[in-house]
Order: sequence, then structure tokens, then C-alpha cells
Amino acid sequence: MGTRWSALTFFTLAAVLGAAPAAAEEWSRARIERLPDSAFAVVEWAADGRKLRHLPHHDETGALDLAHLRAARQRLGQVKWLDHASADAAARHLAEHERELGLR
Repeated sequence: MGTRWSALTFFTLAAVLGAAPAAAEEWSRARIERLPDSAFAVVEWAADGRKLRHLPHHDETGALDLAHLRAARQRLGQVKWLDHASADAAARHLAEHERELGLR
């Protein structure tokens, strides 16, 4: 029964969050650029004033995208952070979403 419950929970979450159980729909660069800062795990500011937004996982409406949340967790170690504290903040942010969804 536990396996059935897990599968049912996953498919229910996928339906509610609008994510397919398979691979995530790839977001275009233009779509990502239109997202608000709140769609990202962390926003950093470079010394030259550039804004660096890392690990998008919310869509334009603010809804959490499960597939992109998972992708963000997998890419944490690939990001070139300006400040190591940002990596920790991003990990905490993403983990909190996972806890809210019962994935952790």
C-alpha cells in the first residue's frame, strides 16, 4: 500500500502543480528572463551591478513547478556562486519546498 500511496501522491502533486511525471517542459531563455525574482532560489548582485538569478522553480504565476524544483536541486552544485552563503540559502529554500510537499 505504501508504494501505491507514494505513486498516487506523486501523480496528484504533478496534476496540482501542472508538472508531468516525465521530463520537465524546457523553459526558454525569454520565459526565464520574464520571471520575477521570486521565481528563483537566490538572486545575487555582482560587483558591477549585474543581477544574477539562480535556479528558477516557480512559474510566472508564482506556482511551484515540481519538475523545475527537482532540476534546481540537482543543479545546486553546478552554479558558480558569487558568495558561498548564497549556495546555503538556495539549498535551504529548495529544501523547504520539498518539506512542504512531503518530499523530504
